[in-house]
Amino acid sequence: MSSEIIGTKFKYTVDTSYGINQDGFIAIGTESIVYRGLKTADKGGLQFSCVLKFKPKYVYVNGTKIDRVKVFKDEELKIFEDLQECRSIVRIYDVIESLGDFSLPCDKIKSGVINASGYFCVVEEYIDGWSLEEYCRQERWKLRKIEQLENNLSKVVDYHEYTEDEKGIVNLSYYKNYDNVLKYQSEIFQFMINLCEILEFVTEKKNILHLDIKPENIMVTKYGKELVLIDFGRSKRITKADRFAVSDLAKVNYNDNESIEKMYQYGTLGYAAPECYAEAADDSQFPFKQHFEPGKMSIESDIFSFGATFWECLNIFELVTKSEEFSKESHDFYKNHFLNDAAYCSRDLTITSLHYHKKLENIIKKCTKERNKNYLNLDNDDFYHSYRTLKKDIEEAKNSAPTIVRAENIKVRNAFTMFGVMLAVCVTFLMISIIYRAVGFGIAEDKWDSLTADYNVTQFYKLETIANDLIKTAPNGKTDDTYSKIAAFTYSDGDIDEQEAAMLVDLLGKMSNSEYMCRYIDELMQNANTKNFKEISTDIVKLNTEYNCAGYELAKAIYNTEVGKTEIIGSYETLKKYKDDHAFKNAVIKLKNVLDNDESIRMISEHENTTRVEIKNYFKEIG
Repeated sequence: MSSEIIGTKFKYTVDTSYGINQDGFIAIGTESIVYRGLKTADKGGLQFSCVLKFKPKYVYVNGTKIDRVKVFKDEELKIFEDLQECRSIVRIYDVIESLGDFSLPCDKIKSGVINASGYFCVVEEYIDGWSLEEYCRQERWKLRKIEQLENNLSKVVDYHEYTEDEKGIVNLSYYKNYDNVLKYQSEIFQFMINLCEILEFVTEKKNILHLDIKPENIMVTKYGKELVLIDFGRSKRITKADRFAVSDLAKVNYNDNESIEKMYQYGTLGYAAPECYAEAADDSQFPFKQHFEPGKMSIESDIFSFGATFWECLNIFELVTKSEEFSKESHDFYKNHFLNDAAYCSRDLTITSLHYHKKLENIIKKCTKERNKNYLNLDNDDFYHSYRTLKKDIEEAKNSAPTIVRAENIKVRNAFTMFGVMLAVCVTFLMISIIYRAVGFGIAEDKWDSLTADYNVTQFYKLETIANDLIKTAPNGKTDDTYSKIAAFTYSDGDIDEQEAAMLVDLLGKMSNSEYMCRYIDELMQNANTKNFKEISTDIVKLNTEYNCAGYELAKAIYNTEVGKTEIIGSYETLKKYKDDHAFKNAVIKLKNVLDNDESIRMISEHENTTRVEIKNYFKEIG
């Protein structure tokens, strides 16, 4: 038997310097046994850390034997490949179908050994950091610690095993330290925004649902505190035309214990949305009495898991310190106490710190809101249907949240009379106003150059913030050059999407006096992604001023026809005016498409005093 796994380009071994028992063990995932590994080139040399995920070769679904290797290569691996341009998604290095003569004792599984007969191996990037659960519980609130033993071994010590003095110190850091709670809230806000950006890329750009969002599947990097999303073993593809995925779970008996072969839900218990739970079998009772179709999963399902994840993060101190059951095994805690409508949905922050912002609680409650018959209706604002809207609410809550209050300096207060204070404030304000534009623009430029030098799409929220700072602080006479610089970078990667266009339109709204406004709007319509013309046209039309240029006229026509369902004849005249302008070919085709319906064709043919066939043929000529 061997301790080495021979991969495509590297050899892999379990890193026995890692872990409580120095066996390399990290965790048991939904379908994986996870170890830290070392990869070495075939000819030897440097070793690098990696993650070895051992997955069963075969599983039974609804009584049918499934080849997991084939499913992984045909589905999951292709999903990973689609997402590799995003640095906030974990990378796959290798898929090893045969472990050869590799053998690893493992007391976490029935067979007691991981070998070629039962498992294959997926080699992933090692993230130097913590899972979000580890970060909140262990690193941030010190509710768990590692205690060193003899022989270089160690053990995990949970809060309930602490001495009374140790508990007292930990409790003081939470209950008596207002600043500490606010710092933590600020971190959670940033984590939520960061995850929104990642999931917006995954779902709204790549049309993929994750379907297993939970604290253990979100990594926090040790340097920079950036998030990395892992474990796409449950992910499914959707399309713009069909935004739903269907689970393949058979009915389950909720009176039986859950197992990997018979799971209650698609995803993880406690975090999966109610619609992700399997229908009840035999005489068991389905946990929920809400209005939804079991197994019909969507972006709303992932958003529920998003809310459940951060609900746990915000409640982690109370959950651990008040419940030994949760502290030892959160799965059992959720199973025993949460599988009912009242506890599972519309989760609030009533058991935790009073210092958390009310708007933050409202966001969590809306993410996890109890399903009703209209919860999937995109016009139902009681539910979140996109990460962009969710992120906007989080940012507004973050900006309105209280910050750390410093103690008042009595000596300074007594040193000034009220007049002196007011004078100092006025002078300071004037100085800041003068310095802000001079220095602020330089700082914003440095930030822009640093970000764009190594930019990836998950950093868009940073790009948007810096772009706004650049326009806000640009010296007189440099606003147009600054906007052109921002726009050129945005256009450099091909057609712009909805959020990029919204950013540029927002910037234009801040510089409405520009003599080049028509040129900027034309550029927007020329570079717009064909899938997003409706949204982009809507943003452009919302500018306070009408502009006499092709881009604006086409945007207005698309908006009137598709959104307002008005001005059909006027939009047709715009189509005729610009149909041969190749610079706006995509916008012209979009306008033609929204006019190409029976009712519009009837109205146009009557106005033009011609037949419907001639109008249809005219549309065909456009493309």
